[in-house]
Amino acid sequence: MYAHHDILNAVKMALVVVDRHFTIEYMNDAAEVFCGGSTEQLRGKKFESVFAGEAVQEAALQRCFNDYEIYTLREIQLSLSLKNERAMVNIAVSPIDEARLLFEIEPLDRMLFISKEEQMRNAQLTSRHLVRGIAHEIKNPLGSIRGAAQLLRGELATKTQTEYTDLIIEEVDRLRTLVDRLLSPNHTPCFEPVNIHEVIERVLRVVANDTESSCEIVRDYDPSLPSMQGDFDQLLQAFLNLVRNAQEATQSCDAPQLVIKTRVENQFTIGAKRYPVVACIHIKDNGVGIPESIKDQIFLPLVTGTASGTGLGLAITHTIVGLHKGLITCASEPGFTEFVLYFPLDLNGDRGTDEL
Repeated sequence: MYAHHDILNAVKMALVVVDRHFTIEYMNDAAEVFCGGSTEQLRGKKFESVFAGEAVQEAALQRCFNDYEIYTLREIQLSLSLKNERAMVNIAVSPIDEARLLFEIEPLDRMLFISKEEQMRNAQLTSRHLVRGIAHEIKNPLGSIRGAAQLLRGELATKTQTEYTDLIIEEVDRLRTLVDRLLSPNHTPCFEPVNIHEVIERVLRVVANDTESSCEIVRDYDPSLPSMQGDFDQLLQAFLNLVRNAQEATQSCDAPQLVIKTRVENQFTIGAKRYPVVACIHIKDNGVGIPESIKDQIFLPLVTGTASGTGLGLAITHTIVGLHKGLITCASEPGFTEFVLYFPLDLNGDRGTDEL
């Protein structure tokens, strides 16, 4: 019926064709992803039963047929019934002929999110360069201080006196470890096929040895999730940071719980590229939540919501995810925090297409 099916599927905007009764005849790939259903599944359904919005009125749509005019709606809320979600969109409705209308739906939430993520990437890059410069300046004299403390320790006669030099050496070592963390990860990932479930299970084995945590672990894995190209050790560190943060956040809960869910997402945009398939990993806890004052800054170095935190864990995780061409998002309120990580799955050599 639609001769240019491939061309329509290449369009990034959601396209929906309806008949005179406003029932769905056709949707391109972008529309199917947006609403969560297929053309075969929804053909014959009323447009408003899938894309519900108070501003989308049949009387106005009818004028598109009667007067052969374009009907435009900007920044309106649509309810996506199949996903049980709401989305802010721009809509343009154009008559194709006397029996069909074309809906062009432009999701704004995703565009705003991409813009915010790009700003975060730029801010983190600037901050990381600044912190690296400071860290190098700090690291250089630390070796001299440690060496001088060791020499001084050899000249002291009593144990009480050497305790002071031991304290200096211990604090210098602590600072050097902190600086090393500020400067890492400083190497290109060693990409190889990685099973993300194996990474997660290794992390859970590591944290299982933490006797202070009684957090219930709920696994919800998608067994069909294929391997991804990644650096096992770096991914291990990224997930370890998130899981440990979740454990700390749930320490005061009566019934602490950590849920880890994996899924496959289709046609997902990361940065300026749209990928056919991505791995999606949800890490959710029922802890105290992230303070409102730092929600927009949690991936920047030295930003922390706890007195004992260094403010490096999430910054390092964000960097590792970026090195893997991925994306990390966060939603948090008291009693609920969820990090979602997206990684491209390089299936059949498909590395994504540039967004226009």
